[in-house]
Amino acid sequence: MEWESCYKEAGDYYLAALGASKKKTLGNLVIYNVVAMSIENYMTCILMRSGFVPEHSSISSMYRELKKNHNAPEGFHAEVRFMNRFMNFCSLEVSPVLIPTDEEISRMIIFVSSLKEWIESILFTEPENTMPAAILCQP
Repeated sequence: MEWESCYKEAGDYYLAALGASKKKTLGNLVIYNVVAMSIENYMTCILMRSGFVPEHSSISSMYRELKKNHNAPEGFHAEVRFMNRFMNFCSLEVSPVLIPTDEEISRMIIFVSSLKEWIESILFTEPENTMPAAILCQP
């Protein structure tokens, strides 16, 4: 199943981010991007398992989609907004790259860990939606 490959990829990124943050083997900007990839994949897997294909790949867009069908913990909204501070969206304007501090990386690791735990509680306790995504996504 497609959601399962997203889940596995999310876990791989998660472990890479944990290891890199503990060992300080990669720069914080790289760790941020690895954490973001983990978050995006975790959100994609839960959306896909629920029968939805995310329209956009930004963390905030996927979070809005996720909130339509799941009761995400209250604190996730603030963490999604925090992650967005570091995103470098495509723009004609040149914007400075914001490099997260060690403390900000720690906060990101805590968030992705909480997200992982919450998503796993859904993945492994709720029945899977068996309707094809194409049917569920039609207006």
